[in-house]
Amino acid sequence: MSDLFAFQHAWLIPLLPLLGALLAGFLGARFLKRQSHWPIWLGVGASAVLSFSLLFGMLALWTKGRESSVREPAGKWTVEQANLERAAARDRGESKSVPLARSIKWFDWILAGGSDASHKSYPDNDIRSADGTVNPLRPFHVEAGAWIDPLTAVMLCVVCGIGFFITVFAAGYMKGESGYFRFFAYLGLFLFSMTILVMGNNFVMLYLGWEGVGLCSYLLIGYYYEKPAAREAAKKAFLVNRIGDFGFGLGIMLCFLAFGTVSYYGNGPHTGSGVLDMAMAAQLPGGQITPFQQTALKWIPFLLMIGAFGKSAQFPLYVWLPDAMEGPTPVSALIHAATMVTAGVYMIARCSTLFVQNEAALITIAFVGAFTALFAGSIALRQFDLKKVFAYSTVSQLGFMFVAVGVLAPVAGVFHLITHAFFKALLFLSCGVIMHAMSGELDMRKFSGLKRVLPKTHVLMLIGCLALAGIFPFSGFFSKDEIVGAAFHHNTLLGLVLLFTAFLTAYYTFRLYFRVFQGPEILPEAPAHASHGHGGDEHGSHNHEPWSMMLPLFVLAIGAILAGALNWPERERSLGTFLYESPSFQNGAVIADIAFTRLGGKPVDLSAFGRREADEAAMGHEPPFTPIMGISLIVALCGVWLAYRNHLKDRAAAERLARKLGGLTTLLEGKYWIDEIYENAIVEPLKKLGRAFFIIDQMVVDGVVWMISFIPQATGFALKLTTQRGYLQGYAASMLFGVLVILLLIFW
Repeated sequence: MSDLFAFQHAWLIPLLPLLGALLAGFLGARFLKRQSHWPIWLGVGASAVLSFSLLFGMLALWTKGRESSVREPAGKWTVEQANLERAAARDRGESKSVPLARSIKWFDWILAGGSDASHKSYPDNDIRSADGTVNPLRPFHVEAGAWIDPLTAVMLCVVCGIGFFITVFAAGYMKGESGYFRFFAYLGLFLFSMTILVMGNNFVMLYLGWEGVGLCSYLLIGYYYEKPAAREAAKKAFLVNRIGDFGFGLGIMLCFLAFGTVSYYGNGPHTGSGVLDMAMAAQLPGGQITPFQQTALKWIPFLLMIGAFGKSAQFPLYVWLPDAMEGPTPVSALIHAATMVTAGVYMIARCSTLFVQNEAALITIAFVGAFTALFAGSIALRQFDLKKVFAYSTVSQLGFMFVAVGVLAPVAGVFHLITHAFFKALLFLSCGVIMHAMSGELDMRKFSGLKRVLPKTHVLMLIGCLALAGIFPFSGFFSKDEIVGAAFHHNTLLGLVLLFTAFLTAYYTFRLYFRVFQGPEILPEAPAHASHGHGGDEHGSHNHEPWSMMLPLFVLAIGAILAGALNWPERERSLGTFLYESPSFQNGAVIADIAFTRLGGKPVDLSAFGRREADEAAMGHEPPFTPIMGISLIVALCGVWLAYRNHLKDRAAAERLARKLGGLTTLLEGKYWIDEIYENAIVEPLKKLGRAFFIIDQMVVDGVVWMISFIPQATGFALKLTTQRGYLQGYAASMLFGVLVILLLIFW
């Protein structure tokens, strides 16, 4: 893999968007002006090309390796077989088990603590002393580098590929904005941070990208800083994420305290020199583990989980995401649908060896994800703002992904992450076209029948809605139902909750579609001066579908249709089997098998980690369609039918039902009053506490300081009035009087 051009020049993937951001930011206002998108297009586009080049190069090497490798025996893959195979491969100097996983060191970033002797005696990634214990003098060493494996390559293609098309869309959408250059500078900085998050080979690099996307989220959500709602939404997103990031930071610190390093795999997989590799080795039969490490492994997943819940908007830290819709629509598509909010799912999949051995952590992740999916899906039923509907839908779909990683099906979680990025970005950008044509209006009660006004957008949004609802053969059908099936295999209650949530998803998705595109044609009045440049074209027409905005939608629509084929079950080479080449998935399968066999639970489905039986006779044993898929499809179609009946055939029926369910309707429209509860139970008490501390600071602290300084101040004031009056005669008389007193004291 080291011969691949994209691997050798992987440093360009984060660097190019950063250079584009610097050019747009520093040259945009004075020189580039309305052409400020070009540095971002070129930088992100080149990063996307490098990302896909890396992916296709790895796929070619992987295919060649599978064809030339010796077939492994069929049957259940035992831990003993895995360990023996790894040991034999290491003895032969081979890396057969993880040929597509490599680390790249760019430069030393942080080297602090320890002693000169420890710096010389211990190589960069050798964190153990001769007796096998963690070296207590080990310095805190962080290198800037990349970890390249199948999971990294897939995530880079999602981030840079979809990010590029969203930046193309943004050039048309943001045309006429006063801060055009500033917007694109923020986009480039965001994509730089996201690539660092995905590529980093250690937890501190991950945290750098993690905080970087948080900063960019604040800047982009608050782009319309003159609007109070945008400013408040930006602050809310920033502060809520700080809560999660505090726990995440503590988790990283605990990793270093327990294992003496923050590197994922150190010198490489199975070398015992990185956190994830050491955590795995400690949990294998006969593995060495100290009492502190054993305790740390119980708490690290929960601390990291807090950060994931904040960044990926899970209950109770989800409240920032719906308000984030105050930012421009491309921001909603890029940050809050396709990339940033999936960082928590990516992190748990990457750190699977830390999570799969902790059953309590997995249960927490799965049930919080299921509750969030149902909770947010129910709120979406009574939202009327187009972007708010899809915002709560995003929170709900992220819940599905968390259930996947919580029930030991990380492949299904990453698969849904990919398909969701396509169809949710498509849906958000379609909302942008509607907003652009409807003079900035997003309230679905104020327009209808847009299929004749926006014919291209109508078809594209229908594709996105079918994918989100999980209708065959669109991509969402395959990825969502894999999660539902895995949930049923693990816990029937989880499966039922997700199945009911799938029904709600189909209903609220097609409620929006039927309300907006079907029925009688109703258009809002165009204001004299549309806000933020989204008020229709230069002729005042409502029909506004420029190709600069539509072309990215067509590409995303193709992904929403075809992405489901990436993980076709009967294929020997699928997304899952490719992801299994990542040590995160391989080691996760080993530890899960050990942990759940020891606990006497249900056998772990190794195919959920991407493991497939290697002999040809065993291939194809997994059918492409399962009964759960059929049931889920019927449930989704029932949701579509109910939406058709209540929001197209008889639109008054929905309002009659809402009035009949008055209390429930009020509860849903009030979003369960979670924001109000937080405001009254947390925000206001903290404000009052802050005001109290301010009064204490002024009256007590400043008062004590004033009292202490009062005596010298009063003395000085008295001396000023009596002796320091500026009269030379008085000074001379005082001096003579002083000399007289001294003489009397001496000679008396």
